[in-house]
Amino acid sequence: MSERTKLLKKAVLAGVGASTNVERVKSALNDAMNDLVKVGQDLLTDLEGKGKDKTESFQQYLKSLQDEATKRTVDVEKKASHKFQDSTKKAVKEFGLATREEIEELHERIAALEEAVHGPSEHAESNEDESSDDHQSKKRSKKKSQENHS
Repeated sequence: MSERTKLLKKAVLAGVGASTNVERVKSALNDAMNDLVKVGQDLLTDLEGKGKDKTESFQQYLKSLQDEATKRTVDVEKKASHKFQDSTKKAVKEFGLATREEIEELHERIAALEEAVHGPSEHAESNEDESSDDHQSKKRSKKKSQENHS
């Protein structure tokens, strides 16, 4: 083999080797790129799952916060209503006004006195239409009133 043939052979082999190496590099890069894409997709899927979990967790937190706020609002409304009733009752007493219960008790006492003095009246007859439970309740109230004022 001549020197020229040897050089030509070396050039051809070098070219074949280089092209083989280029193909190997291309293949390795392609495989590496596919692996990176797969890792990226797995990471994305994982992050989406965590995002959904966090979203659900946040929604549950908001729901419990709303329930707690509703409960506290009801409690505050009850306390405010109770305080309002107490202050109203206190104001009624301070101004010397009679409560509904006291007025009903006075009506019963007046009716009892009228009946004792004049006998049954038309007013007493119209009251006979009331239910017996209400009538007995009034009798009990009347007895308590008489015991308290004796």
